[in-house]
Amino acid sequence: MGLRQTIASAVSTAISATGDIAETVIYTVKTPTVYNASSGVLRSNPETTYTIKAIIAPFGAAGMSDKTRIEPEHTGSLSALFASSALSIVPDSSDTITRGSIIYKIKQITFDPAGASYRLILERMG
Repeated sequence: MGLRQTIASAVSTAISATGDIAETVIYTVKTPTVYNASSGVLRSNPETTYTIKAIIAPFGAAGMSDKTRIEPEHTGSLSALFASSALSIVPDSSDTITRGSIIYKIKQITFDPAGASYRLILERMG
């Protein structure tokens, strides 16, 4: 096993070990609709969803508070950290995260140098 695989396995284990700190969220891949100009057919691709465990925290100045729990009515930006092994795709800014019944759009995507984890900055939709 190479170093990258070892780090990826450690990150996945660490997020699982956080117990109830990591939340279950739904990652939805928003595949764009494709128009075939030669046939005139508009093909809509179905959405694909993944249930993942992510550590959710306030992003920005709100993240500096002593709060350890983010209330559902929180309207600021959030940070979602999860193991890259939780997804079989690379995150895209057109995708969404659903936390409870609230949908968030992805504003920024970062990953660690080993490619073992993703950090998404999320903004509440609607």
